[in-house]
Amino acid sequence: MEKDIYQEIWKKAKSYYQKGRPFDIAHIKWMMKDAEYICEQEVIDKTILLPLVILHDVGYAEVDTTQNSYNLDLRKAHMKAGAEIASHILTEFKYPQDKTKTIVDYVAIHDNWAFEENKRYTKDKMLGTFNDLDFMWLAVEEGFNSAMKMTKKNPQEMFEYVKQNDKLIKRPFSTKTAKELFDKYIKQREDSIKAG
Repeated sequence: MEKDIYQEIWKKAKSYYQKGRPFDIAHIKWMMKDAEYICEQEVIDKTILLPLVILHDVGYAEVDTTQNSYNLDLRKAHMKAGAEIASHILTEFKYPQDKTKTIVDYVAIHDNWAFEENKRYTKDKMLGTFNDLDFMWLAVEEGFNSAMKMTKKNPQEMFEYVKQNDKLIKRPFSTKTAKELFDKYIKQREDSIKAG
């Protein structure tokens, strides 16, 4: 599949993200870059992972984003809306039907870990890799700062929250590359906090 298709999907998705949470465009742009890198380093199907990364949070365009993103009802609603939007966008681009079905399924359940459904992430390398990237955003400077605002934590509290997150036990990193990236980002946050 040509690289251009991902940029076309991104252009279409971006119009939804502009109606969603203020940090989502930066979140997706960062995830796209690191997803590409992980696909280059690991045996991960880019034709599934990249559209999943691009489309996973489009549903926030259809829900009340004044609520806290950690609200469980909001999570359910954005996944449901996101699956419908993802299906529409991928169908519009005539994306292969089998891949579309898989991507839409992933969008519909990508935050189910918040409902204590962890097994699928550990058994499914694709979903696990996606979850690694989505979580890793909290260790990247812009994601870290956005999460601090949302959770009202100070830098040290946010650092401890990310470093000791139960994701690391319940849904360990699916690939060596994802773990290395996380370690790099969390070290950057630690260094930044120490520097004041």
